[in-house]
Amino acid sequence: MPRKYEYLLRVPERVAKRVPKRVLANLIVGSDGSTTLLGRSAGLSSPEDRRRFHALREGADSILIGGNTARNEPYSSTPCPLFVLTHGDLPEKIAVNEKAQILPMSLASALETLDGVVLIEAGPNLIREGLSQNLIDEFHLTITQKSSGENHIDIKNFLSGYEETSRSEIGDDTFLVYELVTRTNRVK
Repeated sequence: MPRKYEYLLRVPERVAKRVPKRVLANLIVGSDGSTTLLGRSAGLSSPEDRRRFHALREGADSILIGGNTARNEPYSSTPCPLFVLTHGDLPEKIAVNEKAQILPMSLASALETLDGVVLIEAGPNLIREGLSQNLIDEFHLTITQKSSGENHIDIKNFLSGYEETSRSEIGDDTFLVYELVTRTNRVK
């Protein structure tokens, strides 16, 4: 690991007390499978979705995003360290975030490096990668009735090896939680 990433090897005291590591992911999709509206996920969101989004963040020790999310979503401020999986530079709007760092590695390698509760706030490609490799313990999905967005997915293709453990409907939104069927399924 390059010298500038040595800080990742030191486990913060508050993180060291959390055992075992937990990896969460969060995604919103429109009724037509769109994951963005006008280029951002916020266009699909509702006040209840935002409340749940912020509640997940409050319990996280770090947030992990991909390069595309970094280029398109606002991350100038985060409540905990923000790690960006990219081989490029941080976009200017994220470079102002003193908690932001680049991790030029794969998702699996990044998750081996990070400790505590890691929240993946990424687009469908990175989340699909994490789910398909059983790297994610808990997947939070919001399905909104909004449609006509971009970056469409078929959510059923994401969920092999995961089971629905929670479902609630508030307003026009459906909130689902999926968990990895067994942690022994996790790819090493």
